[in-house]
Amino acid sequence: MAAAMLLSGCADKRTESESPGAGTTASRNKPRAAISLAEARADIRAGLAAGAFEGARFEIKDNREFSACAVTAVVSTAAEPDAKNTERMAAELEQRGWLRTEFRTDGILMLSLRKTPWTLDFIGGTGALPEQDPDFTGLSVNAVDRDCANRVAASLSP
Repeated sequence: MAAAMLLSGCADKRTESESPGAGTTASRNKPRAAISLAEARADIRAGLAAGAFEGARFEIKDNREFSACAVTAVVSTAAEPDAKNTERMAAELEQRGWLRTEFRTDGILMLSLRKTPWTLDFIGGTGALPEQDPDFTGLSVNAVDRDCANRVAASLSP
């Protein structure tokens, strides 16, 4: 189920104008340029640092066609990820122009954001994701450039 949520994205619960830290009304009304893979990765690193989540291991997936379309990382933590640290991470990302679309702490921690054309999901806890070792405690980070993924998928279609 978690993988399905990551691939499909989460429904937006707020609009751009409701986003805190999005700047002045004038800057919010300007269309935002799409960010690159390097910019998305830099934002993620800054967010993790703001939340005191250290030691992120960024992974390159074997699927070369899609490698420019995604950022994947894991961050091991000694205990369940703290909601306050996650809130600090979210605040940093919002300052960088990401729009928070979901934040839950019921059972597993889940934070979802978007910034054209990216969607970004953090899932945290112990054994929260089937892909992780059941003893893993920390955050799983998944970001997808939707436009890139759609272009690659279309180019691979017969």
